Amino acid sequence: MSEDGGPTGPNGRVIGGRYRLIERIGSGGMGTVWRALDELVDREVAVKQPRLPGDPEDAAHQRAAHRLYREARAAARVEHPSAVAIHDVVVEDTLPWIVMELVRGESLHELLRRGPVEATEAARIGLAVLGALRAAHAVGIVHRDVKPANVLLGPHRRVVLTDFGIAHIQGEESLTVSGEFVGSLEFIAPERMSGRGAGPASDLWSLGVLLYAAVEGWSPFRRTTLESTLAAILAADPPEPEQAGPLGPLIVRLLVKDPERRPDAAEVGAVLEAVAEGWPVPVPSGGSAGAGPQDASGLREFAEDSGTVRLRGRTASAETGEPKPEPKSGASSEAAPEPISEAVEGTSDAEVTGPPTTSGSRRRSWTLRPVPVAVLGVLLVGGTWFTTSSFLVDTDDGKAMNPVYTAPLAPASSPSPTALTWTRHREEKLSAVLSVPSRYELFHRQGSPTDQPRLVIYEGDRISVRLTRWDKVSEPLKSQAGLHSSYWKLTDDKASTQYNDTSFKGYDAVLADTTYEDGDVPTRVMELFVMTDDARLYALRVKMPKGTAREKEGTAVYKGARDRLEIE
Repeated sequence: MSEDGGPTGPNGRVIGGRYRLIERIGSGGMGTVWRALDELVDREVAVKQPRLPGDPEDAAHQRAAHRLYREARAAARVEHPSAVAIHDVVVEDTLPWIVMELVRGESLHELLRRGPVEATEAARIGLAVLGALRAAHAVGIVHRDVKPANVLLGPHRRVVLTDFGIAHIQGEESLTVSGEFVGSLEFIAPERMSGRGAGPASDLWSLGVLLYAAVEGWSPFRRTTLESTLAAILAADPPEPEQAGPLGPLIVRLLVKDPERRPDAAEVGAVLEAVAEGWPVPVPSGGSAGAGPQDASGLREFAEDSGTVRLRGRTASAETGEPKPEPKSGASSEAAPEPISEAVEGTSDAEVTGPPTTSGSRRRSWTLRPVPVAVLGVLLVGGTWFTTSSFLVDTDDGKAMNPVYTAPLAPASSPSPTALTWTRHREEKLSAVLSVPSRYELFHRQGSPTDQPRLVIYEGDRISVRLTRWDKVSEPLKSQAGLHSSYWKLTDDKASTQYNDTSFKGYDAVLADTTYEDGDVPTRVMELFVMTDDARLYALRVKMPKGTAREKEGTAVYKGARDRLEIE
């Protein structure tokens, strides 16, 4: 039997002397939700069981415990028909178990797995969610995790926003360390990513992403890796929604990067009500979404985005009738992990995935903004780590998405490192010559003066060689090396990096040698960071499995590529 008692309940365990656990109905980053019977009043409820990492004496464990206490207090202060009702908080084993109403039905996420909804229905759902958010904002609470999995659709067309578990109470000291984020990554507003914190406008951004997913059937910022999702949120304008009808202009304005330029809650409510009721849509009172997205169909997306994950339910297998993804050529077809909803009876959950491709449909285009250097390798604010535990990207196994550089190549026998033959590749856009083993194949090129960084990736058997150039950076070289290498902390919070100052052909340079686990696979990354006199930054990266024969080849490839690298 599992630690929490399995899917049918932990032998009828009674919490707080009155709540008998019956069945596990959902799971998320901060806990498991049970259907339970309140034996005192003979009523079924939902009980959220805390799930906390580490030792109770550990600082991270204590922060999580504080966050749970704050969840109960914050949620209990929000009074609205579309905000989940909190009945009780019971302390068991020194941790708070939260007792809330049981909403029978399904989540919006479950509904969207069967396909998008009409604009009028999306507006009706959005209006209810907005009502709960406005009630929260009125008492100084920002939800911070508005997403389809947290929108429950109950009887009598009721819409309920749940899981205030990561709510932030404005005016209180934050209980998380600087630099930690909690929430579902693709719904997090860009100002939170850039370290400016969360406000009501951040919840409205998340509502805009939710509305986009509801009418289009896919989430506009999701990519196949954590790094590329971060970059998309900060630097990519999604294409204008094609199936939103009168909701389209509002959605575009909600997804403006600058929170000051988004419409306020009153204006959003007026538009949603008009669309839901079929009335004329009011003219915007102010603000502008700026220029619409440009056609970028000829551009590849961010380097780590080797293929956009498709929405389940839009394309079916002819043999089984089951939905299946449609991978791009050369990309992995493995779908990203899927989280599970909370407080919904009889549902399992998964995030809305990337844009569908159907027969006869054109490829959706994206506008790519120049990406700041602080975003490309990793997102780092104020020198603090973004650890895996900081991103509650709910998945079935509790792990965040791992970076994927390419689809796996066919296994090949590995020659002795001393027997490697090399091929020089002149990379004009990088103003460099990169040499790689002759049998390594080009995987991807990207970049221009307005699409930073410029990079090229070559792949061997489980070994990748990547050269990246940023046209101009302002931070010291050691800071840049630490910033980019710390990306591996997003994948494995136990990642370890050793740095050494050096020089490269007359330029200042830093060596970074990182070990971490990519999923369950021990991995090593060797990097050379070089700063030129005109403030260009180059990064040579070789990634390899650790503790295998491939590591011996990988280290030889790194040394050979480093010694042969020419910067013009």
